[in-house]
Amino acid sequence: MKQDKFPFAVRLAGFPLATARAVETALLAAPAHGPAYFCLSDHSLQEPDLVLAYGPDLKTMALLAAMATVPGELDARPALVLGRPAAPLPYPVMPLSFDQKAFHVQLALLVARRADALARLAGAGLPPAPERRRSQRLDFDLTDPAEYEAMRGQSRRGAVLVADGGVRLYQQVLGLMRPYGIAVPTAIDEASALAACAGGKVSVALVNAALPGCDPYVLCAALRAQPGGPPPAVVLLVAPPFVYDGERARAAGVEGLLDKPVADATLKAVLKRLMHIA
Repeated sequence: MKQDKFPFAVRLAGFPLATARAVETALLAAPAHGPAYFCLSDHSLQEPDLVLAYGPDLKTMALLAAMATVPGELDARPALVLGRPAAPLPYPVMPLSFDQKAFHVQLALLVARRADALARLAGAGLPPAPERRRSQRLDFDLTDPAEYEAMRGQSRRGAVLVADGGVRLYQQVLGLMRPYGIAVPTAIDEASALAACAGGKVSVALVNAALPGCDPYVLCAALRAQPGGPPPAVVLLVAPPFVYDGERARAAGVEGLLDKPVADATLKAVLKRLMHIA
C-alpha cells in the first residue's frame, strides 16, 4: 500500500510577498534524494518544523531573538535567516540571492539538527519543545488576568466529528482519541454533520474541504449557528487544488486549516489544544 509522506513544514516569517514566493519556489525544488518541504499558510494550525526568517525585517528579528531564549528551541525548531539581520542572532544566515544547492544543504542540516534534538528529548522522556503563541503578548500587558483564564477555557470533552466521507482520517482520529475516551462520530454530507453536532455534543469538527456537494464555509457557519450548546471549533482539512479563502473562513468562524495528509503528532497536538486537554 502506498504510504503517505509528510514533508517538513516551513513557516515563512516577515518576507515581502514577491520574495516569499521565490523562497517557496526554491523549497519546492528540493532534491529528490533529500528532505521535502511545504510552506504553512498563515491560517494553518500546524506548528512549523523549520522557520525561514527575513533578516531585514526588524519585528521578525525581534521575535526570532525571543524564540532563541526558549530552552531547547534553537535545536528542536531551528531557523534560517535570509538576508543580513539587523542584529547578531544565534541562527545561520544566508544572502537573499542564495545558491540553490547551498540553500538545500543548509536546510538538510537544520532537519538533521531538529531530528537529533527530538531524539534526545524522547530518550530523556521529555516532551517536544512547547508550542509558541499564535499571537504575541505585549511586554507591558495591562490585561486583567481573569481574561486570560477565560481565553484558556475549561477542558472540552465533547466528541470530535470527522466529516470526510472516507475511513482513513476517521480511523486516525479514533486511534488518537481512544486514550481520552472521546467519541468520534462521522459524517458524509452536510445533513449528517449537522445532525451529529445538534445539541452541542461535538467539541471539534474536522471537515474535508473537498467533501462532495458541500461548501465548507457554508457548512462551518451552519455548524456554529446551531442552538443547544457551545459551537464546535471547525478545522478544514485541505489539499490542492483547493484554495483556502481566509476572508470567507473568518466570516464563517473557521478555526483554521490543516494540510493533508496530517501526521499523527500534528493532529493530536491540534486536537488537544482546541479541547484544552493537558
